[in-house]
Amino acid sequence: MDEVLVTGANGFVGSHICEAFLAAGFGVRALVRKTSDLTNIKELPINLVYGDICTPATLVSAVQGVVAVINNAGLVKTNNPGDFLNVNSGGTENILVASRANPKLNKLVHISSTAACGPAPDSNPINEDYPPGPLTAYGRSKLEAEKVVLAHKDAIPSIILRPCAVYGPRDKEMLSIFKAIKFGIRPHFGSGENYINFTYVKDLAQAVVRSITASVPSGSIFFVAEKKSYSYSQVGTIIGEILGKKTMDVRIPNSILGLAGKVSERVARLSGKPSVFTGDKAREMVQKYWLFDTSKIERELDFVGTDFAVGAAETIRWYKEHGWL
Repeated sequence: MDEVLVTGANGFVGSHICEAFLAAGFGVRALVRKTSDLTNIKELPINLVYGDICTPATLVSAVQGVVAVINNAGLVKTNNPGDFLNVNSGGTENILVASRANPKLNKLVHISSTAACGPAPDSNPINEDYPPGPLTAYGRSKLEAEKVVLAHKDAIPSIILRPCAVYGPRDKEMLSIFKAIKFGIRPHFGSGENYINFTYVKDLAQAVVRSITASVPSGSIFFVAEKKSYSYSQVGTIIGEILGKKTMDVRIPNSILGLAGKVSERVARLSGKPSVFTGDKAREMVQKYWLFDTSKIERELDFVGTDFAVGAAETIRWYKEHGWL
């Protein structure tokens, strides 16, 4: 059985990637740290290997013998913005260097983010050729990681996937939105007509599986998302209808959201516990158009994104079954 290595395998996205490869008939080798929470993968028939993308010596044996490496590990929150570059770019470099010593390796799939590109300038979705303009330290680190992958693309066949606003079962980041709507509050940011593409996590996992056999040029970049975009108002309406809840619109002005992000960042530094919601994150949230053209992935990877109403219903079902909502 061919085996793939998944970094960051125990997380929200990583665990779904592991499941998708198992369903496709692959063996899965999961790179985790000794301190990792294995709740999401403890029941899966996978092989655990202990290591850290920031510790090169732990990667040499981890990558040997696998047919593909899925570089999904990364840092999403920290109280020191410099850590983003060290982990997301430096860790990617370490994985690539180790992977070059594996003669059996056929493909490396790097999980990036639309944060590496930045939002569209207007209501017209941008494609993969659009010049990147990340808004945050996290986004800049993801762009630098992409550059590292591209620097090795002639030695290692590689694909870069840029998902947008990933949601689904096991996700904790969007859970607060679902909870707010359950209690009758439908939050609007700015005008409420900020538009975004969503990525159902199981769609992303399937895109990863398809990527390792795709006949596309090394270094290819793909936006991964449902083709249709939604305003925050529409998102609230859809979730409210699924939950059977009447909701009240609560508009959060951009200035208030920005201030809340800075306060959250300050509290995180004082407590020593990093938060995803920062001034940088607020800056991303107030952008009007996180809109991406998905034509390329639909054409070259035969990708079809799940309708948000369908994905949200499945997510809500999982949240309820596990007592999260």
